[in-house]
Amino acid sequence: MALTLGLGLLGGCSDTYGEGESATGVAAVESPAVLDPWFEAVGRDDRAAARVVVLGDSVSEGYGLSDHLERRWLDRVQAGLRTRSGTSGCPTSAGGWYGTTSLIPTDYRAPTLPDPLVTGPTEPAPTLGPGGRGRTLEPGGAITWTVTADSVDIGYRTRFAGGPLRIEIDGTVPAHGLAVPTDTDPRAERKVWSSGDLGPGTHTVTVRNALPATSPTWATVTDLTPFRGDRDRCVHVLDASRSGVSAQTIARTPTYLRDSLSLDPDLLLVALGFNDLRADIPAAQFGSSLDSLVQQARGMGYEGPILLVGWFAPQHVPGQPAWSAYLRQMQARTVHEGVSFVDLSAVLPPADPSSRYFIDGLHPSAAGQPLIAASLTEILAPNGEKATTGGASSDAS
Repeated sequence: MALTLGLGLLGGCSDTYGEGESATGVAAVESPAVLDPWFEAVGRDDRAAARVVVLGDSVSEGYGLSDHLERRWLDRVQAGLRTRSGTSGCPTSAGGWYGTTSLIPTDYRAPTLPDPLVTGPTEPAPTLGPGGRGRTLEPGGAITWTVTADSVDIGYRTRFAGGPLRIEIDGTVPAHGLAVPTDTDPRAERKVWSSGDLGPGTHTVTVRNALPATSPTWATVTDLTPFRGDRDRCVHVLDASRSGVSAQTIARTPTYLRDSLSLDPDLLLVALGFNDLRADIPAAQFGSSLDSLVQQARGMGYEGPILLVGWFAPQHVPGQPAWSAYLRQMQARTVHEGVSFVDLSAVLPPADPSSRYFIDGLHPSAAGQPLIAASLTEILAPNGEKATTGGASSDAS
């Protein structure tokens, strides 16, 4: 059974990016009742956070943007859902790291995005952290974020014989940040260090392996999440995406999925397939990867809804199969309990590098990202008494 959602051309605050526009057309949500637990979570977001975790690729990570990350579709969906939920005190304006209040990895895989400052000896940890974007610090290695927030969470990974991390906030080491242990007990996993109240404004956060250079002990940091009075409340759309990733890669990397699920989602949004197509992975094999991803998520204890999202049609490359074959594989996965699907290729323009909505034959521009956001906001917004009809608030536009 499918829920048909009509999307008209919406007017709003327009600028040179065309951000007052949304897609036109009709999108069909398969198995819409699957999303009921998500709407229930939004209905209580004044008392507990309602979290969407996004497993995506470069379209979701924001390839092509270099600053103003609040223009990414996932940040705009968060702002729109917060407005529609009607819960007071949930900021919708830019903040955090270069505008984003979503999770910030130790390094973005999209080369255009602003990475935190890395000093000293470090190594990428491509299988660890939400989006597989962790970084391991050798003695003397450090990572620094400067964020607009009143508190932060720092994600790190335990490991066998992992060394302690030292966390500095605005040049001062809080007592509980002097030696954060990362030695595994009893198994390796992602954990979180919380700063407590920092006061509003801009803060510099540094995570360091402060052991002497002669030490053989390493420690792994995965991410930072900023908060502005919305800790443990409001809607949060959390970035666990990675440019270049395929569904096949995630299905073959359990730590990638496990660390993403450690964000405790109320909804797992899976927007993949472009890189499977570009890697000549057959559509049927892509479908099998989605089966594995769903089964692994359930095996890891995630019981909530999973929404598979089919994007706009990419520019066709001769010799590659049609994108529609991959969309059909996503739709077929709704045979799994708790899995829904929406085909946004019906309401989004196809990728065209001559259009202002795309920077090439695959990646949406700063004008194209809001088209995605408007479509998904309509799908994920609550329709109960708390909902408003005004769409995203002005500061989100």
